[in-house]
Amino acid sequence: MNESLKAFLALNQAVTLIHSNDNQSLELKQSATDLSQSIQLCTDEMRRSAVKLEQLLKNCYRDLDQAEEVWNSKAGILSIPKDEIWEQIAQISNVDIRIRNLRKKCKTEVIKELKESWTNRVTELKRQWFTEKNTGKPKQEAGLSDKDGLIKDLERELVDQNRQIILAIHHNLELLGQEFSIFKINKLDSHVSCLPSKYKNSLLFQINCNHYRLNLFFNSKVSISNSLANLIKPSWDSFYKDSFLVIKRDRLDDFSNTVLLFIESSFLPRLDECFDLAISTLMFHFTFYDDLLEKQNRYEQEMPQKWQAEKQSLDQLRSQIDKVQTEIDTILNSISTSEK
Repeated sequence: MNESLKAFLALNQAVTLIHSNDNQSLELKQSATDLSQSIQLCTDEMRRSAVKLEQLLKNCYRDLDQAEEVWNSKAGILSIPKDEIWEQIAQISNVDIRIRNLRKKCKTEVIKELKESWTNRVTELKRQWFTEKNTGKPKQEAGLSDKDGLIKDLERELVDQNRQIILAIHHNLELLGQEFSIFKINKLDSHVSCLPSKYKNSLLFQINCNHYRLNLFFNSKVSISNSLANLIKPSWDSFYKDSFLVIKRDRLDDFSNTVLLFIESSFLPRLDECFDLAISTLMFHFTFYDDLLEKQNRYEQEMPQKWQAEKQSLDQLRSQIDKVQTEIDTILNSISTSEK
């Protein structure tokens, strides 16, 4: 490009000499004027191309800077004691196992307790409203005099059952928070600092996002609303409609079984999101340390001569890019000087 610029500048100088020579004919001077305009278009295009090329060259410098940062990070990664990495991996694995066991317990024991609680509530309602007062024998339906009282008691039991579900959620979130708090990341910052900025910033951003979301789960309180009643509303409306005159015992059993199904569906989803996030956060840390260990093992196998050759290659690339930058600077400066 510089050779072309020199040619255009020489042409422009020749045109200037023609214009300044009084002995030249008007026709030649007019031709020189036309040529000068064409040359100007060429130099304008060269300026625009040089400016655009200079902007694109910044990407080359950026990529090369990142490549050099990756090369420089090798020594930092190797400086991390291996026992620290293994300590973090072991800690992550232990916490992961404890959290998965807690999750399994929620899906079995806690659900079982909640369902048994509801079954006991319904059993008590049956004893109260489906028993002959005189004989104490069970009856198959609650008549007009009893059904309103049964409906009110059933509504109250639904509210209490929902409260028990919310309390169970709170309790298990606290347990999850306690298990997760065992996981210490006090050495993480020093380990991450050895990475190139591009990867370090992305990693820290994701880690901070995960821990922020987890803290929201651990510190927030699920409001004790009548969410169970909202979930079973269609079934409740159907049960209430069928109980216009009397409430049959087997109809209450059907409704109770529906509630048992919704107890599980109202409890687990609220915890699943938090468990999923806690486990994925642990796995994110585990992947980081596993990758760090893999890099250490690989870098330890590399010979010093290889590191030196890589550094020389990077230096050569920078030298070539600097040459292009110098040519661009020359073009822009030469065009600016010629136009003054």
